[in-house]
Amino acid sequence: MLPTLQTQQTTRARLLTEMGHLFAADAGLGALVAYNGRPDMTEEAKEIQMAWARALVAVHGHDRAASVYAEYADRRQNTVTETVGSWGNLVLACSPIPRWDRDRHGFLCFSCIDAFSTVIAADDEQLCNPCAREHTDVETTRPLWHAYSHNRFQFPGLMGEERKTGESKLLIRYQDDEERAYVTGEAGLLTEGISPLPGFTPVSTRTHGDSRDTINLTVEARAEHVHRSVEVLATFAYDPDPQQGESRPYGFRFVSARLTARARKLGHLDIADPAVTEHTDLYRLLDTLITHLYGSQK
Repeated sequence: MLPTLQTQQTTRARLLTEMGHLFAADAGLGALVAYNGRPDMTEEAKEIQMAWARALVAVHGHDRAASVYAEYADRRQNTVTETVGSWGNLVLACSPIPRWDRDRHGFLCFSCIDAFSTVIAADDEQLCNPCAREHTDVETTRPLWHAYSHNRFQFPGLMGEERKTGESKLLIRYQDDEERAYVTGEAGLLTEGISPLPGFTPVSTRTHGDSRDTINLTVEARAEHVHRSVEVLATFAYDPDPQQGESRPYGFRFVSARLTARARKLGHLDIADPAVTEHTDLYRLLDTLITHLYGSQK
């Protein structure tokens, strides 16, 4: 059964809420603190946040994930009151972005449109380091709020007529030789070549249902990280209708999953009985997966 219209219309709102939970403890002033050595986050917290960012992009596609992240980052920017202090404090490089790779989510410098922005001027223009030095006063320039995993949401290639969808498609051939392309959607979590899960191994894929327009997809897969592994058996239902404000079909929506989590010592068989959980909420599934795979291994 496909989600109700109300559920479909709140997809972005739910994603925005989950980003709020994910980034709540992130100070986010990447222009002043090097991303690879942030003192406000532990290595484990950074690894978990990066895993979440990869997962959100995989299940929602770059376009939607970047758009909602940009909305969340804008809200967090309103809480930043400190200024850059000194141009010497800007630690982010400003590499030029090729002309054919553009972005429509507000990540580029408002002035040159050639680099990602790192600071915000008194007039609220978002600028890269060189443009800020040339056009603004350091006393009134604030660092942009950027989550540690910010670069996972930057997606060049989404501006103007050359905009790319950022979505992958699954090709399914039926017994009568008809071949259809379906937007991968949330099934990207368990799709070979897209899945962000470590040590990902697809086991089997099966399609079923009464209609080829609203086909069901059942996927079995395995993932492994350090001394832990998970086996996932998940079902997705195809939604051919666009999300509100979008033109493409939503794609495969998560329905349910059974997750079997195991832990082992290096060089030994599994040392504990597997933990089996059932899920009907995509984000709770992601939380269980990511916490088990990337959480403390002590």
